[in-house]
Amino acid sequence: MPARVGQPRDMRFFRRRAEPFQRPLPPARVTLQAIGFVHNTVARPQPHGWERVESRIEVLPAHAAKLEGLDAYSHVVVVFYLDLAEDAPEKPERLKLRSGNSYGVFATRSQLRPNHLGVSCVPLLGVEGAVLRVGGLDAIDGTPVLDIKPYLPEYDAHPGARIPAG
Repeated sequence: MPARVGQPRDMRFFRRRAEPFQRPLPPARVTLQAIGFVHNTVARPQPHGWERVESRIEVLPAHAAKLEGLDAYSHVVVVFYLDLAEDAPEKPERLKLRSGNSYGVFATRSQLRPNHLGVSCVPLLGVEGAVLRVGGLDAIDGTPVLDIKPYLPEYDAHPGARIPAG
């Protein structure tokens, strides 16, 4: 990708085509830091009813300036850590849904995942300083937020997506 006029190129990310790229070994362990926390009236995990929940995401002061411009978007993608699921006694490989159909845990929206990550695309109701108001976020009060991204239809929407019946 060429540099824009008047902007210096960061040479760490650009290599001449003749130079082979040697990817370093990926880390065996990944450590993440919360950038903020969810606040709402939901005290315990629940499988349904999130569409009626309004939440506040309070971003830590060190990350507040990173919210600039986010208020221009109608929706955001929120990545969060399902911290209570870490201590859940059951770590299922398969789950039976309300439909009666059984699926592998990766084919569900269950919180009982190997890495306990939640990802939700939600309407952005407002930004007030370092606080985002969102609707329908399926995270309970106190949940650590790991990242926030704007929803971009050209990347995130897939109108022809297929889901199983039931």
